[in-house]
Amino acid sequence: MPDQPGIDAYAAYLPAYVLADNRLDATTAPRSGGPTRSVAAYDEDSVTMAVEALRHLAEPTGWGRQLLLATTSAPYDAKTSAGIVHEALGLDPGVSAVDLRGHRSGAAALDLVTRAGACAALADVRTTRPGAPDELAQGDAAAAFIGGSGTSPRAATLVARAAHTTEVLERWRLPGEQHDRVWDERFTAEVLVEAGKAAATRALADAGLSGVHHVVVSSSNARAAATLRRALGGDGQDAMIERATGFTGAAHPGLLLAACLDLAEPGQTVLLLSATEGADAFVFRVGDDIRTARTGPTVRDQLAAQQQLGYGRFLRWRGLLDVQGPARPAAPAPAAPPMNRRAGWKFRLEGSRCDACGSVTTPPRRICVSCGIPTSTDSPSKVSLRDRVATVVSVTTDHLTTMPEASVAIVIADVEGGGRLSAYAADVPAEDVAVGMEMTPTFRRLWTTDAIHNYFWKLRPTTAVLDKDTP
Repeated sequence: MPDQPGIDAYAAYLPAYVLADNRLDATTAPRSGGPTRSVAAYDEDSVTMAVEALRHLAEPTGWGRQLLLATTSAPYDAKTSAGIVHEALGLDPGVSAVDLRGHRSGAAALDLVTRAGACAALADVRTTRPGAPDELAQGDAAAAFIGGSGTSPRAATLVARAAHTTEVLERWRLPGEQHDRVWDERFTAEVLVEAGKAAATRALADAGLSGVHHVVVSSSNARAAATLRRALGGDGQDAMIERATGFTGAAHPGLLLAACLDLAEPGQTVLLLSATEGADAFVFRVGDDIRTARTGPTVRDQLAAQQQLGYGRFLRWRGLLDVQGPARPAAPAPAAPPMNRRAGWKFRLEGSRCDACGSVTTPPRRICVSCGIPTSTDSPSKVSLRDRVATVVSVTTDHLTTMPEASVAIVIADVEGGGRLSAYAADVPAEDVAVGMEMTPTFRRLWTTDAIHNYFWKLRPTTAVLDKDTP
């Protein structure tokens, strides 16, 4: 039997925070039963979330020869952001790294995953003006997929694919702008519904199906999404996920598909429709090994673990509220030559293992810090610490941080299997970090200076520590 196109493995990543209340005037009554949005932390962006989603997958062997990053919020213009993801994952240099931009890029990435065997991360950070009508309807997330391999992809086989392109001015952003501009959704909904129905009808006909077990609809227009779900007979499970996360941009079709595959049974069929600047429809048949195709937590489990975030804190994180910080100079910008020389440490968290005593030295060097014996080769043995548990042995609280927080914890932690790390704590209040706490590395943006983003690894609790709703 020839190779079949499809998805061999998948994972989703939701940041640790959720925003449920965006009242500018706290004297008014909160809206009950309203939507909530997933919120990336101040040190997260589309690159760091893509890394976290891809890290859930198995070791990067058999990932194909291309890594794709689909996003509308790339941290750089002109520079390829997928290259940073590639470096953080330690992929083979022979794997190319390519950015896909725009609201339709998520569907394009899924197409290349299923039909060209690529590996893709769909990730986005969505920001509106404070108090915008759709502020809680936009969210942050990432999803990752590996193209099918062999005669039967584990997660899902692609049965049919159809597209419908139409030019419509719906959501757009000029270079240098932070927020999307949006046309009246009543007009654009009609255009997107027509495109969505055309694509879905053609995909189902090509698949020889009159109906499917699961309907998943992603659209940048909420009105269009609701209409298409009703027309296609959806059960509303995708709408429930979207109401909890918001529309997550380029990541949204991947996020909703991941949530569907979390519950789908082998042999069932799935219609995924993305109606954004046209429409893209996919018909999948769920694979027999669907339960082994996902190695990370389910979308619903991640939703249940999210921490409530206060609106004032959210605005500070997004740079939408200018707050006086400490009288402290900005952190220096990283320089290109040392970043290149120490890429193994900076991006992959690699330490050096001593040939004589086996101890791990961090940052890596040619002389062991334990026994003092130099390495016998020009290139000491390297070992990555990014997937290992670290136990906190010392905690310091920084009250003069230039980050958009009142204080952050700096920890020293011993790594399982050898090595010691000094790092900022992430996704946990500084006062909750304690000696003996187990933490795991997470790839984050430390700061941005002189238009250069400084990425490195922080440590976050291995189990959720509930945050305080700091306004």
